[in-house]
Amino acid sequence: MTDDTTLLREYAGRNSEEAFTALVSRHVNLVYSVALRQVRDPHLAEEITQAVFIILARKAKSLGPKTILSGWLCRTARYVSTNALTMQRRRQRREQEAYMQSTLNEPEPDAWLQIAPLLDNALARLGQTDHDAIVLRFFENKSLGEVGLAIGVSEDTARMRVNRALEKLRTIFIKHGVDSTAATITETISANSVQAAPVALAKSVTAVALAKGATASASTLTLIKGALKVMAWTKAKTAVVAGVTILLVASTATTLTIQHRHRSVASEKMETRVFKVDPRTFLDNLREAMNPPPSASATNIAAIAADFFASKGKAPESIAYNGQLGLLYVKGTPFVLNAIERLVQQLNTAPAQVHMKAWFIQVPEGDVASILKAGTVVDTKENNTVEIMSDTQTQSLLRKLRTDGATTLSEPEVVTTSGRQTQMSTGEDTVELIPAVYADGYTVKMKVAVSAPEVLNAQANILDGQALVLVPNNSKDGKTRLLVIVTTNIVDPAGNLVHTKNKLPFNPSTIPPQDWKG
Repeated sequence: MTDDTTLLREYAGRNSEEAFTALVSRHVNLVYSVALRQVRDPHLAEEITQAVFIILARKAKSLGPKTILSGWLCRTARYVSTNALTMQRRRQRREQEAYMQSTLNEPEPDAWLQIAPLLDNALARLGQTDHDAIVLRFFENKSLGEVGLAIGVSEDTARMRVNRALEKLRTIFIKHGVDSTAATITETISANSVQAAPVALAKSVTAVALAKGATASASTLTLIKGALKVMAWTKAKTAVVAGVTILLVASTATTLTIQHRHRSVASEKMETRVFKVDPRTFLDNLREAMNPPPSASATNIAAIAADFFASKGKAPESIAYNGQLGLLYVKGTPFVLNAIERLVQQLNTAPAQVHMKAWFIQVPEGDVASILKAGTVVDTKENNTVEIMSDTQTQSLLRKLRTDGATTLSEPEVVTTSGRQTQMSTGEDTVELIPAVYADGYTVKMKVAVSAPEVLNAQANILDGQALVLVPNNSKDGKTRLLVIVTTNIVDPAGNLVHTKNKLPFNPSTIPPQDWKG
């Protein structure tokens, strides 16, 4: 922590570009990760990261020596992200009458997918010291001794503070339907909370921030302006709350009663919002999301939606639907409507489409061992093998097999919807697949079965653009083996790649955790 403080002083006192560059390099992944969790848009997250460091460059001289820089950056990233989402929401409301840009916090089999949408807002509800302790301990993986030194307490006190803050987070998560142990939360946050920012981002951020934003785009400057207002308001609100607390201590019980009644009336204020929905997509997703599902003949969108919202604990005061215009009118408290906005966004999103191409290739038995060294083996059962390869590795393997004279039996391809079963075949050998796209938009849960004629059943998580290499133990003549290569690409309704190769939000060579739970 002394290093951060020293670098900050060097920049604030001498405009040291080297010091500021070091700070950006050290914390860019942290800031980018907070922004990405908030906005779910890699390009917008980059712009937010740039805005945060411009703000740091402008406010460096005003940051005191006791400032925990990583905690300050997290809070600032949330302010900028909130402002960006507000701008985005307003623009879309004008265009689509309250079409919101956020995702549903639905529990997923993977702990991180449950926690990620809730994490930053939950942290914002902690006190500053608890917040900074969590950031230091689990975002930056500092020891308890280092955490204690940074926040000015002993190691034992730091341990108690971190544990208490974790319990507060756990309580918040439980209220949102995520019931995880403290151990699971700590392990999950430590492993996933900070992701690698794009390689060139630190360099571009440094250049623009050192110029105090003079070369920044208009949209970035708007983000900065809005975030600075939020930061100023937050600081002013804290001072007002402190002053009101002092007054309340000295005031009478009558004053407390009046203030409580005022809050109650404000919290119960009703308003109506209008959501633009796609009738077919919205109804299909409603049916799939409800448990038990409505009868097949039920088509009253308003009634079904009301039941669904109520099942989530967010029952509106009233709800109506205009089928001709595709408009859903919902009346309720601001708290309930904010939650319903997130639900509507999720239900109004068409399932992702997945393009898959398979190569059924007959290879010499002696070549199998070398093929298995080309990628990453993730499953081996009864001599059946499943391997994951990046696109580069896959193309290299296909070129080598062609050069070596391997026999290609068939090259079928298919486009299917996420979660729907499909199959490809040579006429004699068949591969059945169920691809399901994770909520992150680029991880695919894949369940496969190869019949050739012995059956290979497998499951694996792969990234968009990666391939599964399936090697069933089915040598028919003792000399050759069937090799099935399946490439996977997430596409839009027009068939275009959602993630082009030069703008991937992930490292294409990374193998995702194999935590598939059927």
